[in-house]
Amino acid sequence: MGSLRTKISAAAQELYLREGIEGISMRKIADRVGISAPAIYRHYKNKDELLNEIVIEGLKILEGYLGPALETGTPYERLVRMSDRYLDFALEQPKYFDFAFLVPSPFITRLADEISQPDWGTFRLCIEQVADCMEQGIFPKEDPLETAITIWAQVHGLVTLYRTGRFGQDPDAFRIVYRQCLDRMMRGLKASSG
Repeated sequence: MGSLRTKISAAAQELYLREGIEGISMRKIADRVGISAPAIYRHYKNKDELLNEIVIEGLKILEGYLGPALETGTPYERLVRMSDRYLDFALEQPKYFDFAFLVPSPFITRLADEISQPDWGTFRLCIEQVADCMEQGIFPKEDPLETAITIWAQVHGLVTLYRTGRFGQDPDAFRIVYRQCLDRMMRGLKASSG
């Protein structure tokens, strides 16, 4: 049936998905699990540590979206597919996207430090594809981390603008704009190598 820590985490995620960040309280979580609120602190140092579990779960789901994009093709094609799958994740799992990327977290420090953590494996996948593009002469040989950040900033920025209503509510119309912007940026990265 799983450990009590797992049950607490699952209850927190369920509350978050149903009621948003405002709906999460230690008392509500405890009621769902059938324990007292103070008992949660035997498994989690504080509420922030428990909320970080939701971020980690969201990143695991994102990794599941990105994995198939890496199965075939050139590194460049994989990067484009990864960007499309990032959009799919944001559209299909909006609450996990928001919590993982839009809600400030006390656990987030500097990006360079964060990518060395196990739950940032998804971003390392992007860096690896960028490095392969550089090795194959598709992109100029520069810092793969900085180029990966450039790509992520573009796709994340567009998705964030959509998630906050700046592109309206039509996901199909947004997908067209997203693809055009992504293609333009990727062509620019390629052009700078030639």
